[in-house]
Amino acid sequence: MKPKLITEKEMPMIEGVLTSWSGKLTWPKFADAVARRLGRNSISTFTLMGDEGVKQAFKRRKETLKEAKANAVSDIGDVTIDALIRENEALRNQTAHLKSEHQIKEKLFKETFIRWQYNLSLMPRVDLSRLDAPLPRTDRDG
Repeated sequence: MKPKLITEKEMPMIEGVLTSWSGKLTWPKFADAVARRLGRNSISTFTLMGDEGVKQAFKRRKETLKEAKANAVSDIGDVTIDALIRENEALRNQTAHLKSEHQIKEKLFKETFIRWQYNLSLMPRVDLSRLDAPLPRTDRDG
């Protein structure tokens, strides 16, 4: 089994790089940006491509950027309006990407919950009725 080169702690930072990405997205440019965000000298594109989560997120972001470019408003000529249009486009791209990521994570959460529920039902002496009991109140709850 090969070692995990990207940790779970690093994934949100990598996703942040993708979420805020604008312009042409390539593996080398992405690897440079990820290395800077993680405080590393470098990170290989093969390391990033080798992580299935990163690979899929990269693919989805590239698709949303491509769709946004196809839907972009034509150049109007006014620099202020152009800047607002670009910012609006970037925000729309970011929103589309975040919605896509949210749907995937929600699906994974549901699958995990169902798996845990099933596995708990197979464990001896687990009172399933107690699983839905409210959490105890603490002094910090107010």
